[in-house]
Amino acid sequence: MNKKSDEVFQLFMEKLSGSISPEDEALLDEMLLADTALKQLWLSLEDEAAHLDLSDFLNRISARADLDRLKTRIDAGACGPALMETQAGGRAFKKRTFYKKAIAIAALFLLLIASATWFVFFKKTVLINKEQIIAAVRHNQPSVSLRLSNGQSLDLDKAGAGRSIAIGNTTLNAGKGALKYVSEDTTQNILSVPAGGRYKLLLSDGTEVLLNAATRLRFPFRFGPAAREVYLEGEAYFKVAGDQRRPFVVHTSLTRVNVLGTSFNVNSYEEGKVRTALVEGRVLTEGSDGSSVMLRPGYAAEYQPAKGFASSTFDEEEELSWINGIYYFHDMPVARLTNLASRCYGINIVIDKQKLAGMSITGLLDRNKLADFLNDLETTAHVKYHYSGNKLYLESSE
Repeated sequence: MNKKSDEVFQLFMEKLSGSISPEDEALLDEMLLADTALKQLWLSLEDEAAHLDLSDFLNRISARADLDRLKTRIDAGACGPALMETQAGGRAFKKRTFYKKAIAIAALFLLLIASATWFVFFKKTVLINKEQIIAAVRHNQPSVSLRLSNGQSLDLDKAGAGRSIAIGNTTLNAGKGALKYVSEDTTQNILSVPAGGRYKLLLSDGTEVLLNAATRLRFPFRFGPAAREVYLEGEAYFKVAGDQRRPFVVHTSLTRVNVLGTSFNVNSYEEGKVRTALVEGRVLTEGSDGSSVMLRPGYAAEYQPAKGFASSTFDEEEELSWINGIYYFHDMPVARLTNLASRCYGINIVIDKQKLAGMSITGLLDRNKLADFLNDLETTAHVKYHYSGNKLYLESSE
């Protein structure tokens, strides 16, 4: 390993053992954001840790005995002849080095014990307790990421609130749940929000974009002199800054939404369908077949290639409830509900299709209250559940 790789490995051990200082954690975040190779090393270390059979390893060692022997060596100052024969300056350095290594070894054993408990308990055990399920889901929640045009990927959840990150001619400020930046770069970037997440982006022209869970937005840091164009997969709410010279365009797989300055929601979650709901201003939405519809505030347009556009009024509170972490559903089949819940809570749900396929449910989801969702399944829909292998399994209790 080179010097930086060695530092990353040491910080990795300290972070997993819970002994990392706030200063070192800040340093680590900066290192991983600035160096793609170090980020890949970190990811590989996480992957290795996730796949270790730590329970089997612990069955073959005596952690307590090794820690006791280590403590005896530290207390006795058993650092070997080289320590005793060095000069004063060298002695101090080697003694610090020994203690540093000794602490690292002790931390490693503690880490193995803690990790073994986690992996055995949460990855190999079937969980039915709601609090344990919620803890496991939270632990497995992926991060919001930004992939730059050069291929570098940044973990925005670990970027540190309020700290500026300089990358080339771009300065990023990734606060809690939001990203803003200063850049002259016109190349394309991709912001990815995982299931269970939500994230705000302030574009260079002043446009605000709130991205829902399981959503990707491709955009340039700086727009060119013509149209301001972005590409959406998933759902987002746009509050577009007015600019008469440069229309704002949202591309989806099926439609193109053209605006000048307005607020609207675009939902492209469902395959073969895109829904655009206008809150204020005016938008022209065009379908892949060349058809188009001009929307007025309070109207939504759904587009399907086989059927074209269908317009209707909408309930703004219900349409935009996801912004507050709430999702309403009416007489929704369980199969569709589980897709919605998977996005809402960031959890992979598997259902007993044979027994639950014909069931429909009405209610709401709160992204901050997974326990309530599980309670409702149990008491209202008579569905029992268990969590295993990073998946929530649902089956009928009747």
